[in-house]
Amino acid sequence: MISDAPASTDRRLPQRLTAASLRLRLQMLRDSGAVRLDSQEAEALAAALDGIPADALDIFGSRVEAGSRGGDIDILLFTAAAPLETARHVSIRFFSRCEEKLDVVVIDERRMTPAQKAFVDSVRRVRIT
Repeated sequence: MISDAPASTDRRLPQRLTAASLRLRLQMLRDSGAVRLDSQEAEALAAALDGIPADALDIFGSRVEAGSRGGDIDILLFTAAAPLETARHVSIRFFSRCEEKLDVVVIDERRMTPAQKAFVDSVRRVRIT
């Protein structure tokens, strides 16, 4: 069969995040001291991100600094999904389970602007998926 679609070397489909895999990964990161989340925050984050298509997911900010205390939760979601709708959806689902402040940054890795690239390069991140 001949296809009229242009050839591409990067046509991988994003994975859909699952609450179960996120729970396991967050528990591992919590146990190692790589991220500072309590069990309620980790559970709320896993539930909020369940089913979201993503190429990668990172946590950044004060929650990846062992010496810090408190602070909001900052996540960086790499996906081609609509940024505003995705961030709003994740935030609403998170807040329905946990009253901690969550900042959701959504970036399409394949279409990053120079400002987005500079931001991504400037923050210390811990990869969740």
